[in-house]
Order: sequence, then structure tokens, then C-alpha cells
Amino acid sequence: MTVMKNRRRRGAALLAAGLLLATALPSLEGGLAAQRAGAPEMSSMSIVGFDPATGEVGVALASRFFAVAPIAAHGRAGVGAIATMGGAPYADAELMLDWLEEGASPAEVLERLRARHPEGIGQINIVDATGRSISTTSETQARQWKGHRYGRHYAAAGNVLAGPWVVDAFAETFEATEGAGLPLGERLLRSLEAADWSGGDARGRMGATLLVKLEDSGYNGVDDYVNLRVDDSRNAVNDLRKLYTRWQSVRAQIPGTRIVGQSAGDDVRWLQASLRELGYLDAEPTGLFDDATAGAVSRYKSEHGLGSSPSAGLETVNSIRRQLGGDR
Repeated sequence: MTVMKNRRRRGAALLAAGLLLATALPSLEGGLAAQRAGAPEMSSMSIVGFDPATGEVGVALASRFFAVAPIAAHGRAGVGAIATMGGAPYADAELMLDWLEEGASPAEVLERLRARHPEGIGQINIVDATGRSISTTSETQARQWKGHRYGRHYAAAGNVLAGPWVVDAFAETFEATEGAGLPLGERLLRSLEAADWSGGDARGRMGATLLVKLEDSGYNGVDDYVNLRVDDSRNAVNDLRKLYTRWQSVRAQIPGTRIVGQSAGDDVRWLQASLRELGYLDAEPTGLFDDATAGAVSRYKSEHGLGSSPSAGLETVNSIRRQLGGDR
């Protein structure tokens, strides 16, 4: 008898809870709609770019907005890169990338987007994987100083900026580094730094991101070659540079970004190939810093006034590059 009563009580409690949840759902949905309608406008500054030598596409962006990266920076390997800001339809980013992948030009993507959102599409930068680019800035949605500029293989824009010189800094830095042999990630980050140094977001800094996409280029075959973000920092752009420097040594293993000695990686392979070309090493490059490599490094350093320790840092790497006759 007691067992039956307890079961009835539990059943009544579950029924009451279900009724309460059903009653609450409309208010929850209304609350979410109100939250979306009253969400703070995400104002930012950004540049998207394309590297014709590698096929990379990417975005560098900063904002006085918490965790801005997943909302505003979008890319797809072999397709293009998009930055959405200042009241843009952020949720349509994947659709825009789909349109690019189907063959639409960046200008056509904006036309389709305006048809979907006649109220306005905010501020958007687009570059595709052939180098075509475009920017747009809504006169009614983006606030304070706002503007954009686009050109060969890039598009830059921003709103709530210190002034027009911020967008000019983006563009001029990217243009000046064309043909300099720098990777796309470095060019985008330098452009973001120049915009930030020129005044950047008039409200200050909080979030920043650097995204570079290339098919199968990232860890274990993912398309994210570079995917770095700072979510909450007064020095977001500076912190992004620190992350990129760390990425260069840990993930990209770029020669000169770490001291090589009794280690393994692509930078070790480069070192072995270079020492072999210069006549200091007979063995084929393996990527493993072995005794033969240590001996070759010591001999090279001794002959070039760099000491004799069996390790190679930036000074040694730069010396080897000069001997090879260029920035290799």
C-alpha cells in the first residue's frame, strides 16, 4: 500500500513538472527572441586575404567584443574567407561560403544577401580562393566612423574606429607586403597590428583572431592551418601576436623560431638539408637531430664565428640563409 502511494506521489510530481515546463517554454522562447533583438551590436575591424602562391585564405580581426572569433571570422579551404561585422547576418556565413563554393563571385554573394535581408547587411569583407574581393558598409547599421577598402587579394573594413586612417593602415600594410615572401598569416597579422597601432577600435580591445585555411594543411590533416583566438584581453592584438609566435615554433616549426638541438621536426629537416647543401653534412635529411647533425652544426658555427655548441637558434639559421643566398 505504501509503495503504491509513493508511486502515485512520484507520478503526480512528474506530471506537475511537465506542466510547469510546458508553461515556461513560450516565455523561454520569448526571452531568447528578446535577447537576440536586444543583443549589443558587434562592431569590429578586420581584413580578409588570399595568397595566390599557396591558395591560402584567411581573416585577421579585432574588436571590443568578448569572444568575437566564432561570430565574425569565417573561412573554408579552397573557397574563401569572410568577416561579418556591424549588424551583419552572422548566421548566414556558412550560406555565403556555400554560394562562393558554387561559383558565385563576392559581389554576387552580397547581392543575394541583400535580397534575403532588405533591412540591411551590416559590414562584410569577402575574398574568394581566386583573389576576387569586396567590402560593404551599411549606412544605417554600422556606427560612428565606419568604412572599407578592398583591392588585389584583400578586403578591409571597420566601424566604431578612431578614423579612416585605420582602414588605410590595413590596406597599405597588406599591399606593401605583397611579394615579400611572407606567409599569409604574417601579412594579415601585420595588417591588423598596423590598424591597431593607428588607433583601431575607438572603444579599446577585448577579442582578436587569426584564421588561415588551406586544405589538409593543419594538424593531422585538418584545414585549419592557423586558428588562433584571444577572447578577453585589453591587449588582444599583442596577445594574438604572442600566440602566433608560439604557433610558429610548436605547430609550423619554422626555422629560427626555436633553438634546435636534440629535437625533431620540419625545422630540423630544413637545417639538415641546408647543411648538406653547404657541404657540412653527408646524410639525407631525416628531421631527427642526431649526432651527425650536431657535429655539422658545431663545425658550421665554428667556421662562422658563432661558437661551437651543437644547437641552432635564429642567429645560426639567419647565417645559413645568407650562405644559401636568400630567405629560404
